[in-house]
Amino acid sequence: MKLNPRAVLLLILFTVPLFVFSQTDTTTSAPKSEPYKAPPKPKSNIMDRLYIGGSLGLYFGDVTYISISPIVGYRWTPNLTAGVGFTYQYYKDNYYNYTNNIYGGLIFGRYNIFKGLFIEADFEANNLDAYYTNQGVYDPVPMREWIPSLLLGAGYSGGGSAGGFYFSILYDVLQNYNSPYYGVPIIRAGVGFGI
Repeated sequence: MKLNPRAVLLLILFTVPLFVFSQTDTTTSAPKSEPYKAPPKPKSNIMDRLYIGGSLGLYFGDVTYISISPIVGYRWTPNLTAGVGFTYQYYKDNYYNYTNNIYGGLIFGRYNIFKGLFIEADFEANNLDAYYTNQGVYDPVPMREWIPSLLLGAGYSGGGSAGGFYFSILYDVLQNYNSPYYGVPIIRAGVGFGI
């Protein structure tokens, strides 16, 4: 029986790769497989969650109004932020010849409910010239007093974790007659930046 050289060549071409791939190299063998371990969570730095910001309000004319409100906040969760702030307001009404310097502090909390929309609660105490009646008679002499306000409302924030803006509408539910927010909605706009 005569061997066909083409058949022998084909047989060698198909069998040699089987021998080559069946060999193992003991010096570079793969390590035994281990169960999957999730990568460790990076430790959260407090500075990554802090942000600063605030708002500025200006109005000039017969009534002059200047408001400065810096804040420092902390992101407790991706949806919940809270913080503290300071507020200063200058108010001058040329028609009534009335001037008032208002200063105070606030504690605030915001909760994101849907894609930038949030609800907000602020407790604010302001020191200002308060007017009272004395036994039913109006006393035109003001007394400096701390007036509390509880502001509730909602708003929208945009931007990223490095910085952004916010806009909110709030209402003072305590309605103290001497409050700077008595009987009117409060519209605030401001910015915040990560530290």
